[in-house]
Amino acid sequence: MNKAGNINRLSLAEEQSIFRILDASANRCREGLRVIEEFVRFHQEDEQNVRNIKTIRHQFSQVCLELDLEQAIQARDTPGDVGTKITLPTEMSRLSLQDLVRANCSRVGEALRTLEEYSKLIAVEVPAQIEKIRYQFYSIEKQLLTDNSLQSRLETSQIYFLISGESCTGEGSVEENFEAVAREAIAAGVDLIQLREKNISDRQLLKRARLLREWTRETQTLLIINDRPDIALLCEADGIHVGQDELPVEEVRKIVGQKMLIGVSTHNLAQAKEAVADGANYLGVGPVFSSQTKEFKQLAGIELVKQIATEIRIPWFAIGGINCSNVSKLAAISVKRVAVSQVLCKAGNIATTVTNLKNSFELEGTLSEQTSSK
Repeated sequence: MNKAGNINRLSLAEEQSIFRILDASANRCREGLRVIEEFVRFHQEDEQNVRNIKTIRHQFSQVCLELDLEQAIQARDTPGDVGTKITLPTEMSRLSLQDLVRANCSRVGEALRTLEEYSKLIAVEVPAQIEKIRYQFYSIEKQLLTDNSLQSRLETSQIYFLISGESCTGEGSVEENFEAVAREAIAAGVDLIQLREKNISDRQLLKRARLLREWTRETQTLLIINDRPDIALLCEADGIHVGQDELPVEEVRKIVGQKMLIGVSTHNLAQAKEAVADGANYLGVGPVFSSQTKEFKQLAGIELVKQIATEIRIPWFAIGGINCSNVSKLAAISVKRVAVSQVLCKAGNIATTVTNLKNSFELEGTLSEQTSSK
């Protein structure tokens, strides 16, 4: 009887084979977790998920202690293990990082299930602990393997355009001006366009959202809906954006599912870290400068941008009063993405304005490279 408490009558041979199975599965689980942790740590640079995986590894170590796997090590017979001589060609290659992660997620999940089943023969409480760890890991696996094509597009995005009907100027009606500005901005290559309406009916909101979806569907511009998960779903948007007073990320995720992007407005470092921990795909950070679109009692300013640049690894957009005159100040401190509104809504030539904004990043990047090479 081992320390875990034997509840079955097992022969010595049976007990030895069970411990060999537990030993092999524990090793597979530890190895797989470490491979995944390194991916999350060095490729994704996701502090929260690194912490989650470390927690699982710690919990798993405690389970191994309860299973008394010292006996398993004594039962180990690597030269006599027939499985070590069988290797499939697919095990010797990985097609991509995602393929590598998928393979090791399967490795961990299968190992945990094996441990859970065989530990039922020798332990009382341990199988339930392993089951809990297994379900915790499945949540991480789901996040790692969920289609991330939209997330990848965020990584290379630069210009995020916030639009409303009342902010669009022109000689036509509100609807005509809205269409003209939106279409021109999309054609000019804005990476994201957010429908941000506060003063229209739900029916009008849904109509504009569906129009934006129609205009962006065959383009590289992502469609984001402000505050309204229901409207985002109905118009088949790419994402939803919420503020500090709206629904939290975890509740929005229950509504829109796993594939839709969720962005969060943040005004200090604590809010930014909380949004990342909650599973936000990107952040809005600001306000950096005084804005004509929205009034704030206090500006977050350049200092917050510098903090965020140092500590946050998911994509984020500086926002608040940004225009062609001050965007270089942000580019100079390595800001890569900005959210704008009035500078495009009231632009005489939207395409030229978008080009000027993007050129500010490219120019500053060139200057930084030249400086570092001297």
